[in-house]
Amino acid sequence: MISEMHKVTSDFLQLLISGGETIDVEFKGQEHAALSDHQLIGALVCMANRLSSKSGWLLIGVEDDGRITGTRPRHNNITDINKLSALIASRTRPSISPNISVCQIDNKDIIAIEIDPQEQIISTSDGVFTRRIIGGDGKPSCIPM
Repeated sequence: MISEMHKVTSDFLQLLISGGETIDVEFKGQEHAALSDHQLIGALVCMANRLSSKSGWLLIGVEDDGRITGTRPRHNNITDINKLSALIASRTRPSISPNISVCQIDNKDIIAIEIDPQEQIISTSDGVFTRRIIGGDGKPSCIPM
């Protein structure tokens, strides 16, 4: 749930983006190709299984280098937050219900998905278990559990 300190505004998102990718922040750009449902669910499961007491953030429309390129609409010419929530709930086990917002930065839409710390391990509905770690190179990555 979005706390009073974490209201999703363009200023808040710019603050997250300026810090780069971390254990709690993942960027998914769509400059070259749309993010598939499979890729989205994989990224969410990975973030849900990180070791952190903070909310995690998946920002769609931000490239790995922090450039804001904007997201592609997920449902025809819009992103329907209710449909996106239903997709996530139906493809995670146990189901997770993250907070989803669409915000604009520099006239480009960013989908911000907040993932609360989880009390149990989450998988995809296909039984894939991954977790987010800081790798040997100092960069965040997803590894199998």
